[in-house]
Amino acid sequence: MAGVHFTGPILFAGVNDNKKWFKDLPIDKNPDYVVYFDDFDRVGFDSATGHRWTVVKDSGASVAIAADQLNGLLNLSSAGTTDNDGASIQKNEIFQVQENKDLWFETKVRTSDVTDTDLCFGFTINFATNPENMLTATDRIVFQKDDGDASILCKTEKDGTETSTDSGVDMTNDTDVTLSIRAQGPKDSNHTGQVEFFVNRKLVATHTANIPSDEILTIAAMSLSGNATGTKITTLDYMFAASDR
Repeated sequence: MAGVHFTGPILFAGVNDNKKWFKDLPIDKNPDYVVYFDDFDRVGFDSATGHRWTVVKDSGASVAIAADQLNGLLNLSSAGTTDNDGASIQKNEIFQVQENKDLWFETKVRTSDVTDTDLCFGFTINFATNPENMLTATDRIVFQKDDGDASILCKTEKDGTETSTDSGVDMTNDTDVTLSIRAQGPKDSNHTGQVEFFVNRKLVATHTANIPSDEILTIAAMSLSGNATGTKITTLDYMFAASDR
């Protein structure tokens, strides 16, 4: 498969005879790929309106579609008077880093209070009960921003052993940032596999260690308040993930 491009729809560009009819077919219509994309364009975000996410949140937090917003938006909001209050969304575990296959993730996100919020986005094992469990999941490939810091961290973690790299990019309040991941399973060109991290579609880190290739992962997003002063709102524009089937 051709190299990943975070500049538009991913198209099949192969030349194998048995796949020629897929040429230039958008990835979401191509049966050679497993694809999930959510533009958060529905009227509501609950089981009655057909959302396909598992919501894990603390009692004071909320997960809600922003009404009448261009392109569709989802808000993860904390309670205004509670520290360590948060919300998260996650899907079923259907993605895995596999030999000779590629895996992609992307989201566009902003938050109202960078300094006093924990954030996490990407691939992870399921984390039940509490949204903050995404921060301590033992197998994951994620972007993370810690409370008290604006730095975007790139993390791969396998069986509780972590590799972490500072992206060199800081988040700022109410400013969109695009976070993208390309994970490649072991192949002749990279031997053990690798994970590439992109911020605003620019490569910022490459990891070859602690890639959780033995686990089937979900995609998830999490926002957690870092103090009890004011509601913290993290807004997602979209969530995308795809893999070679």
